[in-house]
Amino acid sequence: MNVSNSLFALASMAIAVAATVYAPSASALEETTSPSNALRIGSGPDGKLYQLLVRDMQAMCGNEVPIINVPTIGGIPNLMGLSASTLDLGIVQLDTLTEIGKDGDENIQSLQAVMPLHTNLLHVLALRDGSQVGEPKKNFLGWKDEDSREIRVVRRFTDLKGLKVAVVGSTMLLGQKINEQNRLDMSLRKAESDDEAVKLLQANKVQAIFTDGGWPLPTIARHKSDSGLLLVDYDIMPQAPFVVVKRNYQNLDAFNTRFLGSPNLLVTRPFKPGGDIGKRVLALQNCLLKHQVDLQEGRYQAAWKEIKSPTDTLGVVRFGKAK
Repeated sequence: MNVSNSLFALASMAIAVAATVYAPSASALEETTSPSNALRIGSGPDGKLYQLLVRDMQAMCGNEVPIINVPTIGGIPNLMGLSASTLDLGIVQLDTLTEIGKDGDENIQSLQAVMPLHTNLLHVLALRDGSQVGEPKKNFLGWKDEDSREIRVVRRFTDLKGLKVAVVGSTMLLGQKINEQNRLDMSLRKAESDDEAVKLLQANKVQAIFTDGGWPLPTIARHKSDSGLLLVDYDIMPQAPFVVVKRNYQNLDAFNTRFLGSPNLLVTRPFKPGGDIGKRVLALQNCLLKHQVDLQEGRYQAAWKEIKSPTDTLGVVRFGKAK
């Protein structure tokens, strides 16, 4: 898939993705029993780490400040919800925030960071025995023989050149960026969920899947070694703010596999610190800072252990601090 170098194309695509993957809705909020003064935090899909982290926040700080966990598909809808004031806070990748906010939506440009979070990893799945690509050849009767199609085995990220990839959630934007930077000519196809993406892969509609989240990602950890799936090693030199991180998934026999990583932030709208909502955001910020050791050493998500400097907001204006 050839991609324009223009930021306008990326931003337009991001907005289109957000529109089709459900931004936070009033109905989602009405399903909760939380008080009306609760902070609405955009998280992520069921079972993925964004949502699990917000549940940890509720467990640790819910007595000090009420919190509503608003499920979304990920970072892009969270940004759109913050821009539209349907969310008070949201979790988002730093690269997504930077890309969409640059020369774009002023409401997104003005967002402030409550604290840094874990590193989001791009997980790439492929079929262990390879996928069929290209057109089938005709047999001696002139009929198309599906078994004659080329088998392409993907082990490294650069093996994806020219192939079809199913992208889940915010990986559409990331996939576009990687495609452009490395001239891989991948064809990206949006999948509504990880389950749909796996079905597309198994049906030879695509040759790989992009999905993202913190380690360990439940939608990856659920697959067994006999599932026919494998994790693809990321073999491209990253560009800032991205990093390469090595992780293990014993369930897929993947050890010291390289993943492309992007830092996450918990961000909020620029509320006045002395205002009613601003005071609640500050209370949450202080509670999370006060309980960092508890979150890292207790029975909470392992991703909390990745936070080394909780006041370092990676160049984004920190909430409660003057610019």
